[in-house]
Order: sequence, then structure tokens, then C-alpha cells
Amino acid sequence: MQVRYQSTPDRVLWQLRTTEGELFAVWLTRRMLRLLWPHLNRHVTLAGVARLAPNATPASVLPEAQAMLAQAARERPLPGARFDEPFDNQVVVARPLGPEPLLPEAVDLGPGADGRGLKLQVRELGGRRMAMTLNDDLATALMRLLEAALKEADWGPASEPAAPSQPAGPIVPQVLN
Repeated sequence: MQVRYQSTPDRVLWQLRTTEGELFAVWLTRRMLRLLWPHLNRHVTLAGVARLAPNATPASVLPEAQAMLAQAARERPLPGARFDEPFDNQVVVARPLGPEPLLPEAVDLGPGADGRGLKLQVRELGGRRMAMTLNDDLATALMRLLEAALKEADWGPASEPAAPSQPAGPIVPQVLN
């Protein structure tokens, strides 16, 4: 997976290569990232908190400790993640979305089937779409990559992660458009 800011079109390019060698590419505009970021941040933070403190409930965590626990959840180690390794888009078997990156008009976001992971679908007005389920580690990696791209883009305060302001509860699917 690679996420990088492209200054000429003023967009973020998210590329994902499967183990079978398929390459998926999606443009993320400033508007789409402003819509997506709070929900992605909340989901990743709550999933990370659940892993760090599995028996914690909203009432059992002191308000002073919530921000610290949320930060620890977002910064937790990701086994197998190699952020310093360059993205290899030379070994591509197929481009299921075609040669041009998908430019989504809507994103469907919610928990995976068993309540773990992140179910994500990006949809374009013309009918192209990409759907996937990321495990908690990949969802956290995506958030970190997006955060780095947002810092490079310098698009403003939407790039700053925040602790979830609501108590941890079930995450419901969201449609962002």
C-alpha cells in the first residue's frame, strides 16, 4: 500500500497492490479526506484501544487518560509493516479499475463482518468501485500513511488526529459523499 500527495493535481494518490499483483489506484481529494478522516480516525483509535485495553469500558477510563490511551492506540507497533520500503508498482499483473485512478464520489466505511477490521468501499459516479476489508493493523497503517500525506499536502486542521470525543461504542457503517 502506498499513499502520497501529488502537488500538480492537488490530490492524494492511494495505491494498493494485492498479493496476486493487481494494482488498484484511488485519487482522494481534499473534500473526500475531510469527510473520511474523522470516521477513519475514530474507527482505528477505538480498535486500537480495544487491543491495548480489552477489558476497558468508557466508564473505567479516566477522562484524563482517554487522550493518552487514544494516542497509544494510534501509535501502537504494527508487526510486518515496512514504512521505509519503497512501493513497487513494476510487478503489476492487472489493473482491475483501468489505467486511470478511481475518483470517488462516495466512501462507505464500517466495521468488518465480525466487528473487527475496517470494511471500506469507494465508489465513483461512473460506476467503478473498489471494496475491501482491512484488518486492524492494515487500517492503522492506512491511517498513518494518510496522515503523512496530509502533512505533506498542508491542507489544514483536518489532518490532526483527535481523541474520540464520544464514549467507545459500536461503530456503525457510514456513507460519506
